[in-house]
Amino acid sequence: MSEEATQSIPVWTEFLKSMVAVVFRHKMPMLKVFTAVVGIVALVTFLIPRRYESHMKVFVKNERADLVVSPDARDAGQARGDVNETQVNSEIELLTSNDLLVRVVRTCRLYEHAPSTMPAAGEPDPKAIERAVHKLQSTLKITAVRKANIIQINYTDASPELAVSVLKELSAAYLDAHLSMHGTAGSQVFFRNQTLHYETELHDAESRLTAFRRQRNLTSIAEQRELLLRKTMDFESEVRQADATIAETSSRVHELRGQVAAQARRIVTQIRAVPNQYSVERLTTMLAELENRRSLALLKFRSEDPFVAEIDEEVSNTRAALDRASRLVSAEESTDVNPLRNALESDLARGELQEAGLNARRKSLAEALTMYRSRLTQVEDASLGHDELQRQLKQAEENYVLYARKQEESRIADSLDQQKIANVAIAELPAAPHLPVAPNVPLNLGLSVVLAAFASVGVAFGLDRRGASFHIPAELEAATGYPVFATVPFEA
Repeated sequence: MSEEATQSIPVWTEFLKSMVAVVFRHKMPMLKVFTAVVGIVALVTFLIPRRYESHMKVFVKNERADLVVSPDARDAGQARGDVNETQVNSEIELLTSNDLLVRVVRTCRLYEHAPSTMPAAGEPDPKAIERAVHKLQSTLKITAVRKANIIQINYTDASPELAVSVLKELSAAYLDAHLSMHGTAGSQVFFRNQTLHYETELHDAESRLTAFRRQRNLTSIAEQRELLLRKTMDFESEVRQADATIAETSSRVHELRGQVAAQARRIVTQIRAVPNQYSVERLTTMLAELENRRSLALLKFRSEDPFVAEIDEEVSNTRAALDRASRLVSAEESTDVNPLRNALESDLARGELQEAGLNARRKSLAEALTMYRSRLTQVEDASLGHDELQRQLKQAEENYVLYARKQEESRIADSLDQQKIANVAIAELPAAPHLPVAPNVPLNLGLSVVLAAFASVGVAFGLDRRGASFHIPAELEAATGYPVFATVPFEA
Protein backbone atom coordinates (compact mmCIF):
# COMPACT_ATOMS: atom_id res chain seq x y z
CA MET A 1 0.00 0.00 0.00
CA SER A 2 1.18 3.56 -0.64
CA GLU A 3 2.07 6.00 2.08
CA GLU A 4 -0.99 8.23 1.38
CA ALA A 5 -3.36 5.26 1.67
CA THR A 6 -1.66 4.20 4.89
CA GLN A 7 -2.14 7.67 6.34
CA SER A 8 -5.82 7.99 5.22
CA ILE A 9 -6.94 4.91 7.13
CA PRO A 10 -6.25 6.37 10.59
CA VAL A 11 -7.98 9.61 9.53
CA TRP A 12 -11.21 7.84 8.64
CA THR A 13 -10.89 5.68 11.69
CA GLU A 14 -10.54 8.72 13.87
CA PHE A 15 -13.55 10.34 12.14
CA LEU A 16 -15.76 7.34 12.75
CA LYS A 17 -14.59 7.13 16.31
CA SER A 18 -15.47 10.78 16.79
CA MET A 19 -18.94 10.22 15.32
CA VAL A 20 -19.60 7.27 17.56
CA ALA A 21 -18.24 9.21 20.48
CA VAL A 22 -20.68 12.07 19.78
CA VAL A 23 -23.57 9.63 19.71
CA PHE A 24 -22.55 8.02 22.97
CA ARG A 25 -21.89 11.34 24.63
CA HIS A 26 -25.44 12.59 23.84
CA LYS A 27 -27.35 9.33 23.84
CA MET A 28 -29.94 10.48 26.34
CA PRO A 29 -30.99 13.64 24.42
CA MET A 30 -31.03 11.60 21.22
CA LEU A 31 -33.24 8.98 22.83
CA LYS A 32 -35.62 11.63 24.08
CA VAL A 33 -35.85 13.32 20.67
CA PHE A 34 -36.28 9.99 18.91
CA THR A 35 -39.03 8.91 21.30
CA ALA A 36 -40.78 12.27 21.07
CA VAL A 37 -40.82 12.36 17.26
CA VAL A 38 -42.01 8.78 16.91
CA GLY A 39 -44.62 9.31 19.60
CA ILE A 40 -45.96 12.51 18.06
CA VAL A 41 -46.19 10.98 14.58
CA ALA A 42 -47.85 7.85 15.94
CA LEU A 43 -50.28 9.91 17.98
CA VAL A 44 -51.19 12.09 15.01
CA THR A 45 -51.52 9.00 12.81
CA PHE A 46 -53.92 7.30 15.16
CA LEU A 47 -55.88 10.50 15.88
CA ILE A 48 -56.44 11.45 12.19
CA PRO A 49 -59.91 10.27 11.01
CA ARG A 50 -59.83 7.23 8.77
CA ARG A 51 -60.58 7.91 5.09
CA TYR A 52 -62.00 5.27 2.78
CA GLU A 53 -61.62 5.24 -0.98
CA SER A 54 -64.22 3.87 -3.36
CA HIS A 55 -63.60 3.61 -7.08
CA MET A 56 -65.39 2.76 -10.28
CA LYS A 57 -64.48 2.44 -13.96
CA VAL A 58 -66.28 3.79 -17.01
CA PHE A 59 -65.86 2.04 -20.35
CA VAL A 60 -66.10 4.30 -23.43
CA LYS A 61 -67.29 2.67 -26.66
CA ASN A 62 -68.79 3.52 -30.05
CA GLU A 63 -71.42 0.84 -30.47
CA ARG A 64 -74.44 3.14 -30.59
CA ALA A 65 -74.87 5.66 -33.41
CA ASP A 66 -75.99 9.17 -32.52
CA LEU A 67 -79.26 10.41 -33.99
CA VAL A 68 -78.72 13.17 -36.57
CA VAL A 69 -81.56 15.70 -36.80
CA SER A 70 -81.25 16.66 -40.46
CA PRO A 71 -83.53 16.70 -43.54
CA ASP A 72 -80.76 15.01 -45.51
CA ALA A 73 -81.30 11.29 -46.04
CA ARG A 74 -77.55 10.74 -46.15
CA ASP A 75 -77.06 12.12 -42.62
CA ALA A 76 -77.86 8.84 -40.93
CA GLY A 77 -76.48 8.12 -37.49
CA GLN A 78 -73.28 6.16 -37.83
CA ALA A 79 -70.87 4.75 -35.31
CA ARG A 80 -67.44 6.32 -35.44
CA GLY A 81 -65.35 3.17 -35.09
CA ASP A 82 -62.51 3.16 -32.59
CA VAL A 83 -62.58 5.43 -29.57
CA ASN A 84 -59.97 8.18 -29.69
CA GLU A 85 -58.34 10.25 -27.00
CA THR A 86 -60.59 13.22 -27.72
CA GLN A 87 -63.70 11.24 -26.87
CA VAL A 88 -62.20 9.98 -23.62
CA ASN A 89 -61.16 13.51 -22.64
CA SER A 90 -64.65 14.78 -23.49
CA GLU A 91 -66.19 12.20 -21.17
CA ILE A 92 -63.74 13.21 -18.41
CA GLU A 93 -64.72 16.86 -18.85
CA LEU A 94 -68.37 15.85 -18.64
CA LEU A 95 -67.68 13.93 -15.42
CA THR A 96 -66.06 17.01 -13.87
CA SER A 97 -68.68 19.49 -15.09
CA ASN A 98 -70.09 21.82 -12.45
CA ASP A 99 -73.74 20.90 -13.09
CA LEU A 100 -72.96 17.24 -12.55
CA LEU A 101 -71.10 17.89 -9.29
CA VAL A 102 -73.83 20.21 -8.00
CA ARG A 103 -76.38 17.45 -8.55
CA VAL A 104 -74.18 14.99 -6.64
CA VAL A 105 -73.69 17.50 -3.81
CA ARG A 106 -77.43 18.14 -3.54
CA THR A 107 -78.44 14.49 -3.80
CA CYS A 108 -75.85 13.19 -1.34
CA ARG A 109 -76.28 16.29 0.88
CA LEU A 110 -72.55 16.91 0.98
CA TYR A 111 -73.22 20.54 1.83
CA GLU A 112 -74.25 19.46 5.33
CA HIS A 113 -70.61 18.73 6.14
CA ALA A 114 -69.61 22.31 5.34
CA PRO A 115 -70.30 25.26 7.69
CA SER A 116 -73.29 27.18 6.40
CA THR A 117 -76.48 28.87 7.34
CA MET A 118 -79.82 27.49 6.21
CA PRO A 119 -82.20 29.99 4.59
CA ALA A 120 -85.69 30.34 5.95
CA ALA A 121 -87.20 28.32 3.12
CA GLY A 122 -85.08 25.28 4.00
CA GLU A 123 -82.92 25.52 0.90
CA PRO A 124 -79.18 24.94 1.41
CA ASP A 125 -76.87 27.90 1.45
CA PRO A 126 -75.41 28.51 -2.06
CA LYS A 127 -72.03 29.20 -0.47
CA ALA A 128 -72.12 25.87 1.32
CA ILE A 129 -73.00 24.13 -1.94
CA GLU A 130 -70.15 25.88 -3.73
CA ARG A 131 -67.68 24.94 -0.97
CA ALA A 132 -68.92 21.35 -1.10
CA VAL A 133 -68.48 21.33 -4.89
CA HIS A 134 -64.90 22.59 -4.58
CA LYS A 135 -64.17 19.97 -1.95
CA LEU A 136 -65.70 17.28 -4.15
CA GLN A 137 -63.56 18.43 -7.08
CA SER A 138 -60.43 18.19 -4.94
CA THR A 139 -61.21 14.74 -3.56
CA LEU A 140 -62.56 13.29 -6.79
CA LYS A 141 -59.80 11.83 -8.93
CA ILE A 142 -60.69 11.08 -12.55
CA THR A 143 -57.97 9.73 -14.83
CA ALA A 144 -57.86 7.95 -18.17
CA VAL A 145 -56.30 4.51 -18.08
CA ARG A 146 -53.34 4.49 -20.42
CA LYS A 147 -53.81 2.61 -23.71
CA ALA A 148 -57.39 1.71 -22.82
CA ASN A 149 -60.89 3.13 -23.33
CA ILE A 150 -61.49 3.17 -19.58
CA ILE A 151 -61.83 6.09 -17.18
CA GLN A 152 -60.79 5.46 -13.56
CA ILE A 153 -62.77 7.40 -10.91
CA ASN A 154 -61.68 7.44 -7.23
CA TYR A 155 -63.33 9.21 -4.33
CA THR A 156 -62.26 9.25 -0.68
CA ASP A 157 -64.36 10.11 2.33
CA ALA A 158 -64.46 9.47 6.04
CA SER A 159 -67.58 7.33 5.53
CA PRO A 160 -67.29 4.28 3.24
CA GLU A 161 -71.03 4.33 2.68
CA LEU A 162 -70.94 7.98 1.63
CA ALA A 163 -68.02 7.31 -0.72
CA VAL A 164 -70.03 4.59 -2.46
CA SER A 165 -73.16 6.76 -2.52
CA VAL A 166 -71.28 9.67 -4.11
CA LEU A 167 -69.87 7.48 -6.89
CA LYS A 168 -73.23 5.83 -7.54
CA GLU A 169 -74.95 9.20 -7.81
CA LEU A 170 -72.10 10.46 -9.98
CA SER A 171 -72.50 7.49 -12.34
CA ALA A 172 -76.28 8.00 -12.57
CA ALA A 173 -75.92 11.74 -13.17
CA TYR A 174 -73.14 11.11 -15.69
CA LEU A 175 -75.23 8.63 -17.71
CA ASP A 176 -78.15 11.07 -17.76
CA ALA A 177 -75.87 13.92 -18.85
CA HIS A 178 -74.22 11.74 -21.51
CA LEU A 179 -77.57 10.69 -22.95
CA SER A 180 -78.79 14.28 -22.82
CA MET A 181 -75.72 15.57 -24.66
CA HIS A 182 -75.73 12.89 -27.35
CA GLY A 183 -79.51 12.88 -27.74
CA THR A 184 -81.89 15.44 -29.17
CA ALA A 185 -84.73 16.50 -26.93
CA GLY A 186 -88.12 16.58 -28.65
CA SER A 187 -86.82 14.91 -31.81
CA GLN A 188 -89.49 12.20 -31.79
CA VAL A 189 -92.33 14.75 -31.56
CA PHE A 190 -90.72 16.85 -34.26
CA PHE A 191 -90.29 13.92 -36.64
CA ARG A 192 -93.81 12.65 -35.91
CA ASN A 193 -95.28 16.06 -36.79
CA GLN A 194 -93.18 16.23 -39.93
CA THR A 195 -94.22 12.70 -40.90
CA LEU A 196 -97.91 13.60 -40.53
CA HIS A 197 -97.37 16.80 -42.50
CA TYR A 198 -95.65 15.07 -45.40
CA GLU A 199 -98.16 12.21 -45.31
CA THR A 200 -100.91 14.79 -45.89
CA GLU A 201 -98.86 16.36 -48.68
CA LEU A 202 -98.37 12.91 -50.22
CA HIS A 203 -102.13 12.22 -50.24
CA ASP A 204 -102.82 15.66 -51.72
CA ALA A 205 -100.22 15.12 -54.45
CA GLU A 206 -101.70 11.70 -55.27
CA SER A 207 -105.20 13.19 -55.46
CA ARG A 208 -104.08 16.02 -57.75
CA LEU A 209 -102.22 13.63 -60.04
CA THR A 210 -105.18 11.22 -60.19
CA ALA A 211 -107.62 14.05 -61.00
CA PHE A 212 -105.25 15.40 -63.66
CA ARG A 213 -104.95 11.98 -65.31
CA ARG A 214 -108.69 11.37 -65.17
CA GLN A 215 -109.47 14.80 -66.62
CA ARG A 216 -107.09 14.32 -69.57
CA ASN A 217 -107.61 10.56 -69.95
CA LEU A 218 -104.00 9.75 -69.09
CA THR A 219 -102.63 6.57 -67.65
CA SER A 220 -98.92 6.35 -68.21
CA ILE A 221 -97.96 9.51 -70.04
CA ALA A 222 -94.59 8.21 -71.18
CA GLU A 223 -96.11 5.04 -72.65
CA GLN A 224 -98.99 7.01 -74.15
CA ARG A 225 -96.60 9.52 -75.71
CA GLU A 226 -94.51 6.71 -77.16
CA LEU A 227 -97.60 4.86 -78.43
CA LEU A 228 -99.11 7.99 -80.00
CA LEU A 229 -95.81 8.94 -81.58
CA ARG A 230 -95.43 5.45 -83.02
CA LYS A 231 -99.04 5.49 -84.29
CA THR A 232 -98.55 8.95 -85.82
CA MET A 233 -95.42 7.83 -87.62
CA ASP A 234 -97.16 4.66 -88.84
CA PHE A 235 -100.13 6.62 -90.19
CA GLU A 236 -97.87 9.20 -91.83
CA SER A 237 -96.07 6.36 -93.58
CA GLU A 238 -99.38 4.79 -94.66
CA VAL A 239 -100.66 8.16 -95.95
CA ARG A 240 -97.49 8.60 -98.01
CA GLN A 241 -97.87 5.07 -99.36
CA ALA A 242 -101.55 5.75 -100.15
CA ASP A 243 -100.63 8.98 -101.96
CA ALA A 244 -98.04 7.14 -104.03
CA THR A 245 -100.49 4.33 -104.83
CA ILE A 246 -103.26 6.82 -105.74
CA ALA A 247 -100.89 8.71 -108.04
CA GLU A 248 -99.85 5.48 -109.73
CA THR A 249 -103.47 4.29 -110.06
CA SER A 250 -104.64 7.67 -111.43
CA SER A 251 -101.90 7.62 -114.05
CA ARG A 252 -102.86 4.10 -115.10
CA VAL A 253 -106.60 5.02 -115.25
CA HIS A 254 -105.82 8.04 -117.42
CA GLU A 255 -103.79 5.88 -119.76
CA LEU A 256 -106.57 3.25 -119.93
CA ARG A 257 -109.13 5.91 -120.78
CA GLY A 258 -107.02 7.00 -123.73
CA GLN A 259 -106.64 3.41 -124.91
CA VAL A 260 -110.41 2.76 -124.59
CA ALA A 261 -111.21 5.89 -126.56
CA ALA A 262 -108.88 4.74 -129.35
CA GLN A 263 -110.64 1.36 -129.74
CA ALA A 264 -113.92 0.79 -131.76
CA ARG A 265 -116.79 -0.84 -130.00
CA ARG A 266 -117.28 -3.53 -132.83
CA ILE A 267 -114.91 -5.00 -135.39
CA VAL A 268 -115.47 -6.92 -138.75
CA THR A 269 -114.88 -10.56 -138.21
CA GLN A 270 -115.73 -11.98 -141.78
CA ILE A 271 -116.29 -10.60 -145.40
CA ARG A 272 -118.04 -12.90 -148.06
CA ALA A 273 -118.90 -12.20 -151.80
CA VAL A 274 -122.59 -13.23 -152.45
CA PRO A 275 -124.20 -13.08 -156.01
CA ASN A 276 -127.67 -11.34 -156.55
CA GLN A 277 -129.57 -14.66 -156.81
CA TYR A 278 -132.89 -13.32 -155.70
CA SER A 279 -132.99 -10.57 -158.31
CA VAL A 280 -131.87 -12.93 -161.07
CA GLU A 281 -134.54 -15.45 -160.19
CA ARG A 282 -137.24 -12.80 -159.97
CA LEU A 283 -136.22 -11.20 -163.22
CA THR A 284 -136.10 -14.63 -164.90
CA THR A 285 -139.60 -15.35 -163.68
CA MET A 286 -140.81 -11.97 -164.90
CA LEU A 287 -139.13 -12.55 -168.25
CA ALA A 288 -140.86 -15.92 -168.59
CA GLU A 289 -144.21 -14.38 -167.75
CA LEU A 290 -143.68 -11.58 -170.28
CA GLU A 291 -142.76 -14.07 -172.97
CA ASN A 292 -145.90 -16.07 -172.19
CA ARG A 293 -148.02 -12.94 -172.47
CA ARG A 294 -146.39 -12.08 -175.78
CA SER A 295 -147.13 -15.52 -177.09
CA LEU A 296 -150.76 -15.18 -176.05
CA ALA A 297 -150.91 -11.69 -177.50
CA LEU A 298 -149.57 -12.88 -180.87
CA LEU A 299 -152.38 -15.31 -180.96
CA LYS A 300 -154.79 -12.45 -180.80
CA PHE A 301 -152.88 -9.60 -182.26
CA ARG A 302 -150.32 -8.98 -184.93
CA SER A 303 -146.73 -8.31 -184.16
CA GLU A 304 -147.09 -4.67 -185.16
CA ASP A 305 -149.88 -4.16 -182.74
CA PRO A 306 -149.06 -1.60 -179.97
CA PHE A 307 -150.07 -4.03 -177.29
CA VAL A 308 -147.56 -6.56 -178.59
CA ALA A 309 -144.96 -3.83 -179.05
CA GLU A 310 -145.43 -2.79 -175.41
CA ILE A 311 -144.94 -6.37 -174.28
CA ASP A 312 -141.81 -6.63 -176.43
CA GLU A 313 -140.45 -3.49 -174.86
CA GLU A 314 -141.06 -4.90 -171.34
CA VAL A 315 -139.37 -8.15 -172.37
CA SER A 316 -136.41 -6.19 -173.66
CA ASN A 317 -136.17 -4.18 -170.44
CA THR A 318 -136.47 -7.30 -168.30
CA ARG A 319 -133.71 -9.02 -170.27
CA ALA A 320 -131.49 -5.97 -169.80
CA ALA A 321 -132.24 -5.94 -166.09
CA LEU A 322 -131.56 -9.68 -165.92
CA ASP A 323 -128.22 -9.16 -167.59
CA ARG A 324 -127.33 -6.46 -165.13
CA ALA A 325 -128.49 -8.55 -162.19
CA SER A 326 -126.47 -11.51 -163.39
CA ARG A 327 -123.34 -9.38 -163.48
CA LEU A 328 -123.93 -7.73 -159.98
CA VAL A 329 -122.16 -9.46 -156.91
CA SER A 330 -122.80 -8.23 -153.20
CA ALA A 331 -120.23 -8.39 -150.25
CA GLU A 332 -121.51 -9.81 -146.93
CA GLU A 333 -119.65 -8.65 -143.67
CA SER A 334 -119.84 -10.21 -140.13
CA THR A 335 -119.05 -7.92 -137.06
CA ASP A 336 -118.55 -8.65 -133.31
CA VAL A 337 -117.82 -6.80 -130.02
CA ASN A 338 -114.22 -5.58 -129.79
CA PRO A 339 -112.59 -7.86 -127.09
CA LEU A 340 -109.60 -5.53 -126.60
CA ARG A 341 -111.92 -2.63 -125.83
CA ASN A 342 -113.85 -4.85 -123.43
CA ALA A 343 -110.61 -5.85 -121.67
CA LEU A 344 -109.48 -2.24 -121.52
CA GLU A 345 -112.88 -1.16 -120.21
CA SER A 346 -112.69 -3.90 -117.54
CA ASP A 347 -109.21 -2.75 -116.53
CA LEU A 348 -110.43 0.83 -116.53
CA ALA A 349 -113.40 -0.07 -114.32
CA ARG A 350 -111.13 -1.92 -111.92
CA GLY A 351 -108.66 0.97 -111.90
CA GLU A 352 -111.42 3.53 -111.26
CA LEU A 353 -112.82 1.34 -108.50
CA GLN A 354 -109.35 0.91 -106.99
CA GLU A 355 -108.76 4.64 -107.26
CA ALA A 356 -112.01 5.37 -105.46
CA GLY A 357 -111.12 2.85 -102.72
CA LEU A 358 -107.65 4.32 -102.36
CA ASN A 359 -109.06 7.83 -102.10
CA ALA A 360 -111.51 6.69 -99.44
CA ARG A 361 -108.74 4.87 -97.53
CA ARG A 362 -106.47 7.89 -97.85
CA LYS A 363 -109.21 10.10 -96.44
CA SER A 364 -109.69 7.69 -93.53
CA LEU A 365 -105.93 7.56 -92.90
CA ALA A 366 -105.71 11.36 -93.03
CA GLU A 367 -108.52 11.68 -90.49
CA ALA A 368 -106.86 9.12 -88.19
CA LEU A 369 -103.51 10.89 -88.61
CA THR A 370 -105.10 14.21 -87.73
CA MET A 371 -106.70 12.63 -84.67
CA TYR A 372 -103.41 11.08 -83.47
CA ARG A 373 -101.54 14.32 -84.08
CA SER A 374 -104.13 16.21 -82.07
CA ARG A 375 -103.97 13.61 -79.30
CA LEU A 376 -100.17 13.72 -79.32
CA THR A 377 -100.29 17.52 -79.06
CA GLN A 378 -102.67 17.24 -76.11
CA VAL A 379 -100.41 14.71 -74.40
CA GLU A 380 -97.35 16.88 -75.04
CA ASP A 381 -99.16 19.91 -73.63
CA ALA A 382 -100.31 17.89 -70.61
CA SER A 383 -96.88 16.36 -70.02
CA LEU A 384 -95.51 19.56 -68.44
CA GLY A 385 -98.27 19.70 -65.86
CA HIS A 386 -98.14 15.93 -65.40
CA ASP A 387 -94.37 15.97 -64.90
CA GLU A 388 -94.68 18.77 -62.35
CA LEU A 389 -97.39 16.89 -60.43
CA GLN A 390 -95.34 13.69 -60.61
CA ARG A 391 -92.27 15.56 -59.34
CA GLN A 392 -94.31 16.94 -56.45
CA LEU A 393 -95.60 13.42 -55.71
CA LYS A 394 -92.08 11.98 -55.76
CA GLN A 395 -90.78 14.79 -53.54
CA ALA A 396 -93.63 14.31 -51.07
CA GLU A 397 -93.06 10.55 -51.06
CA GLU A 398 -89.31 10.96 -50.47
CA ASN A 399 -89.96 13.43 -47.64
CA TYR A 400 -92.55 11.13 -46.09
CA VAL A 401 -90.26 8.09 -46.25
CA LEU A 402 -87.34 10.15 -44.92
CA TYR A 403 -89.20 11.53 -41.92
CA ALA A 404 -90.92 8.21 -41.23
CA ARG A 405 -87.49 6.60 -41.04
CA LYS A 406 -86.22 9.50 -38.91
CA GLN A 407 -89.22 9.09 -36.61
CA GLU A 408 -88.46 5.40 -36.18
CA GLU A 409 -84.79 6.18 -35.51
CA SER A 410 -85.84 8.79 -32.94
CA ARG A 411 -88.21 6.31 -31.29
CA ILE A 412 -85.43 3.74 -31.09
CA ALA A 413 -83.05 6.38 -29.70
CA ASP A 414 -85.59 7.37 -27.03
CA SER A 415 -86.09 3.71 -26.12
CA LEU A 416 -82.33 3.27 -25.83
CA ASP A 417 -82.17 6.40 -23.65
CA GLN A 418 -84.90 5.05 -21.40
CA GLN A 419 -83.01 1.78 -21.08
CA LYS A 420 -79.78 3.71 -20.36
CA ILE A 421 -78.09 2.16 -23.38
CA ALA A 422 -75.31 4.53 -24.40
CA ASN A 423 -71.76 4.62 -25.71
CA VAL A 424 -70.48 4.49 -22.14
CA ALA A 425 -70.93 1.76 -19.57
CA ILE A 426 -70.00 1.31 -15.94
CA ALA A 427 -67.29 -1.31 -16.24
CA GLU A 428 -66.79 -1.57 -12.46
CA LEU A 429 -69.46 -0.55 -9.98
CA PRO A 430 -68.42 1.25 -6.78
CA ALA A 431 -68.18 -0.98 -3.73
CA ALA A 432 -67.97 -0.13 -0.02
CA PRO A 433 -64.31 -0.30 1.09
CA HIS A 434 -63.45 -2.09 4.33
CA LEU A 435 -59.87 -0.89 4.75
CA PRO A 436 -58.96 2.79 4.99
CA VAL A 437 -56.52 4.31 2.56
CA ALA A 438 -55.53 7.11 4.94
CA PRO A 439 -53.70 7.38 7.20
CA ASN A 440 -51.18 4.71 6.15
CA VAL A 441 -50.01 3.51 9.59
CA PRO A 442 -46.99 1.41 8.49
CA LEU A 443 -45.78 4.12 6.16
CA ASN A 444 -46.25 6.86 8.73
CA LEU A 445 -44.48 4.86 11.45
CA GLY A 446 -41.63 4.02 9.12
CA LEU A 447 -41.23 7.63 8.10
CA SER A 448 -41.45 8.68 11.76
CA VAL A 449 -38.56 6.35 12.63
CA VAL A 450 -36.45 7.80 9.82
CA LEU A 451 -37.39 11.34 10.77
CA ALA A 452 -36.71 10.65 14.46
CA ALA A 453 -33.28 9.18 13.62
CA PHE A 454 -32.29 12.24 11.62
CA ALA A 455 -33.67 14.57 14.27
CA SER A 456 -31.85 12.82 17.14
CA VAL A 457 -28.55 12.77 15.26
CA GLY A 458 -28.97 16.43 14.47
CA VAL A 459 -29.66 17.22 18.10
CA ALA A 460 -26.58 15.25 19.18
CA PHE A 461 -24.27 17.09 16.80
CA GLY A 462 -25.85 20.38 17.70
CA LEU A 463 -25.25 19.83 21.39
CA ASP A 464 -21.73 18.65 20.72
CA ARG A 465 -20.86 21.76 18.71
CA ARG A 466 -22.21 24.02 21.39
CA GLY A 467 -19.64 22.58 23.93
CA ALA A 468 -16.10 24.25 24.43
CA SER A 469 -14.05 21.07 24.99
CA PHE A 470 -12.18 18.75 22.64
CA HIS A 471 -12.78 15.07 22.95
CA ILE A 472 -10.21 13.62 20.52
CA PRO A 473 -6.74 14.78 19.31
CA ALA A 474 -8.03 15.28 15.79
CA GLU A 475 -10.46 17.95 16.98
CA LEU A 476 -7.67 19.78 18.74
CA GLU A 477 -5.38 19.61 15.72
CA ALA A 478 -8.24 20.80 13.48
CA ALA A 479 -8.97 23.72 15.82
CA THR A 480 -5.34 24.86 16.51
CA GLY A 481 -3.51 23.76 13.41
CA TYR A 482 -0.73 22.23 15.49
CA PRO A 483 0.04 18.56 15.87
CA VAL A 484 -0.75 16.80 19.15
CA PHE A 485 2.18 14.85 20.57
CA ALA A 486 0.54 13.36 23.66
CA THR A 487 -2.76 13.09 25.48
CA VAL A 488 -3.52 12.72 29.19
CA PRO A 489 -6.65 10.71 30.07
CA PHE A 490 -9.27 12.54 32.09
CA GLU A 491 -10.40 10.84 35.25
CA ALA A 492 -13.31 12.21 37.12
